[in-house]
Amino acid sequence: MVAPSQFDELRRRYPVFCYESFEVERNPSHVVARFRFSAAPDISFAPEILFEPVAEGWNSVPDESLNNTIFHLGLIEAFSYWKATASPVIEVRAGNLSLEQIRWWEDLLIHGMGEYFYHNDIDFTATDFVKIVPKGTHGYTAYPNALAPRSLLTIGGGRDSALAGALLRESGQAFTCMMLNPSAAAREIASRVTPADPVVIRRAICPELLDLNRRGFLNGHTPFSAYLAFLGAACLLLYGYSNVIVANERSSDEGNVVYRGKEINHQYSKSLRFEALFDEYLAKYLVGSARYFSFVRPLYELQIGKLFSNFPDFFEAFKSCNRNRSDSWCGHCPKCVSVFLTMYPFLSHSALMQIFGADLFQREETIPILRELAGFEVKPFECVATTKEIIAALSLALAKSKAAGEPLPPVLQYASQRIAGVNENHAASDILASYGPHRISPEFESSLIKALNESPRSR
Repeated sequence: MVAPSQFDELRRRYPVFCYESFEVERNPSHVVARFRFSAAPDISFAPEILFEPVAEGWNSVPDESLNNTIFHLGLIEAFSYWKATASPVIEVRAGNLSLEQIRWWEDLLIHGMGEYFYHNDIDFTATDFVKIVPKGTHGYTAYPNALAPRSLLTIGGGRDSALAGALLRESGQAFTCMMLNPSAAAREIASRVTPADPVVIRRAICPELLDLNRRGFLNGHTPFSAYLAFLGAACLLLYGYSNVIVANERSSDEGNVVYRGKEINHQYSKSLRFEALFDEYLAKYLVGSARYFSFVRPLYELQIGKLFSNFPDFFEAFKSCNRNRSDSWCGHCPKCVSVFLTMYPFLSHSALMQIFGADLFQREETIPILRELAGFEVKPFECVATTKEIIAALSLALAKSKAAGEPLPPVLQYASQRIAGVNENHAASDILASYGPHRISPEFESSLIKALNESPRSR
């Protein structure tokens, strides 16, 4: 946690963070977007994003329309660098924003950077905490023409996007996977859900920012899913698609903690609120005929675990752990425990071992993590199930273990004795039967409903 005096000193020393410019280099072998950010008197960054080519070549759109999406990509990219100083003014010299857009971006910064504010003990509630000041306020118009009726599905290598890909594979809809700095798991999943070559983008954090982090400048979480949304908008025009489909579930609407009177949500840019706001922004300011929606929005993580049990061909391919960078499961983090728990009721022991390589319920060290997930502590700042789902999943896991007539593993013994509600099953039934609000296009929703109505196979 950063001392308040350090935060105040950084804002005093760097009163203005500037998004200076951007440029786009287009050629047959690649497209590169370059950005320049600075905070006078002595900080500057020049990140680049590389878009790899695909077999059918680049889509042909006017420079003005493509530049507009790249300009916006720079705006969300700027969050990763602004956070070093938390300057009270973000000056946008690279382009224009209308007054309505300014309010939209200031709202995204406040909601999307909540975890950063919390961990750095920053009071972000003042009306003048940060102001975005563009070069001009007339804004730009969205690309007006129709694009090919096909979709980009963002793939990260985890369970949710793997399920979305599996369901889309069975739907007959035309889609391609979009991946940023793809892991081996993401590439494997993409190869199993569609024969189409993936859209691949490369991004690296500037070493200058990493140096500032080492020197004690501010650091913290940024709204990564918002970054992917704007990246998707640029890809629609570069590659010729009309939909960006993501796999953000209903569970992401639950926050982690209340801080300075505001809910802080690690998953804000996965939430339905962000999805709705971005979908509207996309059509109004970026690509007029495009859509952005989550294919699994109506479902909780527990429901996703149940549906995913029907796709054993993905069991060894997907990896949802964010801590182990070797495309495996660490087995010791809240994400691993949440995924394990929400799949346990629906899979055989051998299938669980095939996926995770270990029984996390046999490990005493799982108990402190379970306490966090079950609401005894601050909810982990990870993409995990809601507190109610954790208790419901424990209820199902207990019922499954008792039905097998075997001794309860240590974690389930603890849950049975110490966590209220796990010896009941009505909450699990309610969650598994629920279907939440969403923005899925009707032609896609039918595939999801069909999958939900099919009887799950025991694995």
